[in-house]
Amino acid sequence: MSEYDRAAIRADAGVLRESVDQLLGTFERQRQAMSEVRQRLAETTVSVWSADNLVRVDANTAGVPVQVHLTPEAFKRSTPEKLGRSILEAVQQAARRATDLSRDAWAPIQDMAGEVPDLPDLAPGMPSIKAVIGTLFADPATEAEPAAPMGREDEDEFFRNRSYLDGGK
Repeated sequence: MSEYDRAAIRADAGVLRESVDQLLGTFERQRQAMSEVRQRLAETTVSVWSADNLVRVDANTAGVPVQVHLTPEAFKRSTPEKLGRSILEAVQQAARRATDLSRDAWAPIQDMAGEVPDLPDLAPGMPSIKAVIGTLFADPATEAEPAAPMGREDEDEFFRNRSYLDGGK
């Protein structure tokens, strides 16, 4: 092997080493950023009120309700059915907000992922990590109809009969 061939191999090895070092640096930045995002999201909750302001839902960033608060007026101004719709509306809205918050928090890491080759680029036939990441944030359930305000006539009949106390019987 000639001196020229050895110099070419050393130059190629240097370029490869530099590429590997850059790749490892990117992986380390991603690992640190992921750790920070996980910690921040673990400490974060979202709070959402229903349209009729009778229900507040606090949810973690996975969209799981951690507290449901009903105002005292909820039992005076609503029927069980309408209150149920208000709760459902607030839970779904909290899930959507939590998903948006999580998606926004993970966006910089996904941007960093664009700098790194995907698994199929390195080993043909391997699953795409980028495709898996794209499925992490599924859209929450469709929005519930907001609870319609109770009309005066409905309200009077409901409370006159006190059906809210005996399960509607």
